[in-house]
Parts: sequence; structure tokens; C-alpha cells
Amino acid sequence: MSFIKLILSVFMQSFTSFFFMFLLMMVYWNVKYSVGIEESWVGFIRNRPIDQFLDVVLYGMIAGLLASFIIAILGITIDYKAILVIWPLALLLMLFDERYMCFSYAGGIASLSSLMFGWPKMDVSSVIALVGILHLMESMLIYMDGYKYSIPVYMEHRTFDPMGAFIMRKMWPIPLVVLVLPESSTKIAGSIGLEMPNWWPVFSPQYVPENPLVALPIVALLGYADIAITDTPKGRTKESGFWLCAYSLFILILAVVSSRIFWVKYIAAICMPILHEAIIIFSKKSQKEGQPVFTAPWRGVRVLDVFPDSHGQKMGMMQGDIVLSINNSQVNSMGGIDEILSYRPYFIWIEIKRKDKTLVLETMDYVEGIQDLGVMFVPRNTSRYFLMEERKGLIFRTWEKISVKFKKNKMA
Repeated sequence: MSFIKLILSVFMQSFTSFFFMFLLMMVYWNVKYSVGIEESWVGFIRNRPIDQFLDVVLYGMIAGLLASFIIAILGITIDYKAILVIWPLALLLMLFDERYMCFSYAGGIASLSSLMFGWPKMDVSSVIALVGILHLMESMLIYMDGYKYSIPVYMEHRTFDPMGAFIMRKMWPIPLVVLVLPESSTKIAGSIGLEMPNWWPVFSPQYVPENPLVALPIVALLGYADIAITDTPKGRTKESGFWLCAYSLFILILAVVSSRIFWVKYIAAICMPILHEAIIIFSKKSQKEGQPVFTAPWRGVRVLDVFPDSHGQKMGMMQGDIVLSINNSQVNSMGGIDEILSYRPYFIWIEIKRKDKTLVLETMDYVEGIQDLGVMFVPRNTSRYFLMEERKGLIFRTWEKISVKFKKNKMA
């Protein structure tokens, strides 16, 4: 019980750190950015930014607490100097591409530098294990929370026809408790000495300290940016979460093996960033080249998204449904639906096709009539498309601006 209280006590200290406050600002900025995209495509804000912000903070706290107990139970010890190297390196890599802020890249580079040049001096297996646990938490967050607040957009198919898609953008601030080697952390502010039971550790550290370890609060940031074209947002996040979970378990296995076999450390350090990058590339390719599910059907109009508290939601309409007729009048375009609803009918019945079934849904409004279903459909023709672009870092964006300016001056 004292062990649990100690972990919780140190865990709570991370909330008061400057870095955690900084991450909260980054997370809120990401929420506001996503809300701006949603408003431009949907026309209004479906969920308040503060609600989305509190959602990711809560999930991040739960994941961080779970990760803290896993780290402590397994006995993954980190040299504080390694943390001071990995965090700034991750921020530096983010200047080239925002996705490089992931610890897979910074941890892999730092691990290889430690193995090849002896700097920074750190337990490489423990760093790899920490990265594996963080990605295991990320896979859980993607599976449970990644699909929420997804944004419906139109994209251009390779056949030049419009198709529906969903944008997912999430950041989770992760407060953590890590075990730090006492010789490098006895004077660290906010740390608490920790004596472990005899059966501990499960994970074999490279350096076994004679004195009690120190529990230290740190923070991390987990991000998820994806697009759902070949599946619904929930189905897409399940697939992404599965592959990331497989990656994290493989990295953890390598970490355990490398703690006993030295040369495996090199394999683990190399595989960590390469496999992570391979998953991202494969994931994007599968969405770009796969069969989209939200395309305009040959008959009827396909539902892309159903807004909360709308007539469509009350009727039970779902993403991917095909509206065949309204009040026995066939529809093949959004204009046809708008024309029927322009008379403000008090009662409507809609024939829809859901997979291989044909259903009839009903709704009524005897006060104001029904003028809008609160549904976003896939258009047959549109001039507006969402462009899936890489979010380059500050260095690349600055270089592109300089290049454009240089070309203009040269032409002049």
C-alpha cells in the first residue's frame, strides 16, 4: 500500500511542473486548430473546445498513471541524464517534422549514440522499454479515444470523383513516474526515495544500484494524426491501435532480451525508429490506395456523418447509410433531399440501405416541421476538397518560404 501511495504522490507532482503546463498549451492549441477545421467543413462547432481538451487530458492522465505502475513494477530504471538528452532531441527533431517528436526517433538516436560513442551514458534497454510502454499506452488511447471528434471532409478519389473521409487529430499529455538511478538524481527536486520488495525487479537493469532508487515525475506527449478513407473512424482507430500495440510489444520483447544479450541492443535501437516509420508509411499508403467506403452510390445518397441531437440521429441514421427515398420520393442528390425538406414536412419516413439490408426510418416534428436532417452527405460533384498534407516542422516551413522568396526575386 505504501508503494501505491508513493507512486500516486510523485505522480501528482508532475501536474505542477513547467513542462506539463507547456504540454497543456500545446494540446489546447491542437484542439483549437482541429475545431477550426471542423467549423470550416461542418459549418458549426459540434463539441466545445474545452470538452475536447478535458477529454484528452483525462485520458492522458489515466494512461500516464497506468504506465507509471508498469514502469515501477517491471523495474525500468532511467538515468536522468538520458532524459535531459532525449527530450531536447525530440523537440529538435520536431523542427524538421512534427511527427518526429515521438520518442521512437529521439530514443533510437540517443541509444545508438550511447552504444557507438559512449555518450550519453545510459541503460539503452531501459530507454527502449520506456519507449515500448509509451507506445503501448498510445495504442490504448488510439483504440479508446482516437475516433472521437473526428472531422468529416471531402477528398478527391484517384478517379477524380469526390469521396468522404474523416480527419483524426489528437494529442494526449502524459504525466509519468520513472525510476531514476540514485547516483545521478539524489539532488533532483521533486524526487522521492523508493525501496522495492525482494522479488523486484522483473526487468534486469544494466546498472544495479546499491542504494534505493528515486521516483521522479516527468511528462511526455503522445500524438495521433490519421485519416479514415477505407473504414469508419472507429474501425480505422481499431486497426491503427492494433498495429501500434504489436509494435510496442515487439519493442518491449527486444528491450527484455537486450537487457540480457548485449548485441541485441543495437538491433533494438535500429528497429525502434525504422519500424515506427514503416508503420506510418504503410498506414498512409493503405488509405491512399485502398478502396474508399464513403463514395457516391449509383442510386441514392450516402451518409458521411450524422450530427448530434439532429433528426438524423434521432431516426438512427448511421455513417455509410444510403438514403434511397424520402416519403416515397426517390432521391439521388443532396439537392433532391433539400427540395423535399423545403416544404417542412411534419412527418417523414426514409428508406435507407444499410449494407445488405433495406430499412425504413421515421421522425416527426409537429411544431416547426423538418427542414434539415442534420446529416452530412457525400456529394456527386464538388469543387472543394481537403488536401492531405504533411505537417512539416519550423525548419522546413522556413526554408520553403526562403526558397519561394528567392525564386520571386530571381524572376524579377
